[in-house]
Amino acid sequence: MPKVTITTDDLTIDVADNYPMIDMCEDHETSILFGCRDGACGACMIRVKEGKNNLSKMEDDERDFLETMAAEEDERLACQCRVLGDVVVEVSE
Repeated sequence: MPKVTITTDDLTIDVADNYPMIDMCEDHETSILFGCRDGACGACMIRVKEGKNNLSKMEDDERDFLETMAAEEDERLACQCRVLGDVVVEVSE
């Protein structure tokens, strides 16, 4: 069972394989915020500290949006991620 550690919250959550991160955040109290929930607002931007390959592949729409936001290479939109293995994230500033 994959574990998601949110360092910002000092919290580790066990999730099912291929579980949407947005659902995990709805099921547990986290500091990851969601606005549009469609990958178009950037409210849920996270920085992946460990386990980048344990998140679902970045689709073109997310990549394009992150480019317009001048996001760093280790940043993702939590609403677009599915958890495939252990990952450590923090809320992006």
